[in-house]
Amino acid sequence: MSTNENLEEKTMAIFLNIFPEINESSFDWDKVQNDYENWDSFAHLRIVTEIEEKFGITLEMDDFVYIQSAAGFLKIIKENITHK
Repeated sequence: MSTNENLEEKTMAIFLNIFPEINESSFDWDKVQNDYENWDSFAHLRIVTEIEEKFGITLEMDDFVYIQSAAGFLKIIKENITHK
């Protein structure tokens, strides 16, 4: 498994954990925050916290405040991991 596949798998797992109404087959990287029934500020904070814990990175508020999709979070994870 490549590093990118591993990052994608871990990121998807975070979203599946936080949003139990979706599953792997209905998961869409480009689905935006407004498309999720329960993606509120609390869920957003949970996503950020789980990403930081799972990947051992610290995201800057400017980096994550405007992210509205799983693809956006994956991009910022990749950027933070490659700059470590």
